[in-house]
Order: sequence, then C-alpha cells, then structure tokens
Amino acid sequence: MADLLALYRHAVRARLLDDRLAVLSRAGRIGYHPDAQRAELAIVGAVSALTAEDWVFPTPRDHAAALVRGASAQQYLDHVVGNEGDVLRGHGTPGTYASRALRIASPSVQVSQHLTHAAGLAWAARLRKTSEVVLAFFSETAADAGDFHSAVNFAGVVKAPIVFLCKTDGSEAPAPDVEVHAKSIAYGVRAVECSAHPLEVFDRVSEAVSLARAGEGPTLLEVRLSIEPDPLEKLRGALLAEGTLNEDADFAFRRELLAELEQATVAAFDKPLPPIDSLFEHVFAGGANGELTSILEGQRATVRAAREGTSR
Repeated sequence: MADLLALYRHAVRARLLDDRLAVLSRAGRIGYHPDAQRAELAIVGAVSALTAEDWVFPTPRDHAAALVRGASAQQYLDHVVGNEGDVLRGHGTPGTYASRALRIASPSVQVSQHLTHAAGLAWAARLRKTSEVVLAFFSETAADAGDFHSAVNFAGVVKAPIVFLCKTDGSEAPAPDVEVHAKSIAYGVRAVECSAHPLEVFDRVSEAVSLARAGEGPTLLEVRLSIEPDPLEKLRGALLAEGTLNEDADFAFRRELLAELEQATVAAFDKPLPPIDSLFEHVFAGGANGELTSILEGQRATVRAAREGTSR
C-alpha cells in the first residue's frame, strides 16, 4: 500500500520545481519549460509502483518522475541550465533529463518516438530473462501516431514487460476517435483505465508491473486527468481534513523546498558551461580508443580555433 502523504509530498516538490522553471523560462533564463499540466499526482503514483531495477521512459512534461526516482533539484536545474553539472553535458533541451544510474531514459520531444525505444528495451529484458519492467508515459496525441501502434503491436507480439501509460484529459488535438485504452484490442494487449488519484494509479500500475514481471506481457493503461479543481490542492484539503497533514507541517515542508530550489538555482547559474569538446562527446561510436571520424575531427579543430580566437 502506498503512503498517500509521501505521494503528496513528492507531487508538491514537483509542482514547486515546475513553478520555478516556468518563471525562469518566462524570464528568458532557460530555453523553455514543458510544464506538467497539473498531472504530478498521477506521475508520482505510477513511478512509485516501480522498483529500482525498472526503467522509466518519460515525456518532457514528466519531471516529477525524475524526482521520485532520486534526482535532486540541483541535478535537474543543472540539466535545464546546461552547465558542466548536467549529466547530458548540454546535449539535451530542457525537459529531456535522463540518467542511466536512475534508469530514466531520454525523453523525446516527438510525442511518440520514445515508445518504440521503450518496447525495445522491454523486449531486451525478456530476452535476457531479467525481471526489469518498463513504464512508458505518453500523451493523448501520441496515441494517434504510428510509433504508438508499432510499439504496442510489437510489445504484444513478443510479450514485452512494459506498461504503456497514457494521461488523457480530452484537451489535446487532434483527439483520438476512440478511447485510448480501447485501441489495445487490435494488438491483443491488456487494457485498463482509471482516475488520476495517486493511490488508484499506484494500484493499477503495481498490478500491471506484477503481471509483466510474471511474463504476462504489456498493459495499456489510460489515466483520466481532471485538472479542475487543482488535484494537488484537492488532495491537500482532504489530508488536512482527516488529520494526516497539518498546516504548520505543510508550510514548513514547502518553505524548506523553496529554500532548496533557490540555492540550487543560484548554484546552477554559477557553474561554468561544459568544455567545448563536449560538443563531440557521445555523438559517434568510434574505434577502440573512441576516436572521431576525419570529418568530425576537422569540425572539432575548427571549433577549437574559433574559441581560441575569441578568447584572445
């Protein structure tokens, strides 16, 4: 059974980070920020159902998933700023945080492209006979894209251990002609739908993960969001009413988080940019010593010369 107060606090942390990144984006301090659209509770409920060995394939709006998996505010802010502390060394746009250590795959700015990658990793886990399960988030719009159909079809055929989770609120266009979960019938995949209450999402994902781990194949889960009224504030009111949370503790918790975010923001902008040679790291699988092709070597020499010229 999930701890509802813990889920609430994960969501509060994600919301406050969301608010901070939105301010930085509007001020022109970072490139842009794809906000979570008030879906934090559904995200934290789903990710909390995983174990440390499982993988998450998020979208750029699912930064809450990274926090639940163990990413710190400093790590995430280093990423969106693109400084030398960014694990991606500035190669990814804001919202594409990834971590091999935390088993968070790189989000795709294309709405459905990551789904085929997620299905492939899940298939690899089945071939290796490991107990890893993949959780892949996607939007309502993605369910109309070819990659979605390819991924679900393939996962169904090979019984890949994966949970496809679609967050729907009916606001995206073009909207699917049929309910997202109903599309599973074409591929022989288990279909489930539920509300976005974090405990219900946790239970449905836990069940799907257990089935996947037991070799029963994928699940297509449609989580129905209702963002009016704000679900986070609604849950806060319920927790206060039942005595699980009190005003003073909640205020102190939020004040502590805001202080952490302020410190992390200042530190992120104080850090230098990645070294110029990082532009050429992890873009080509070279020989035994990792050497670049002659074309890339020439480009690197040009960049170095230009950098040296501007620094004189």
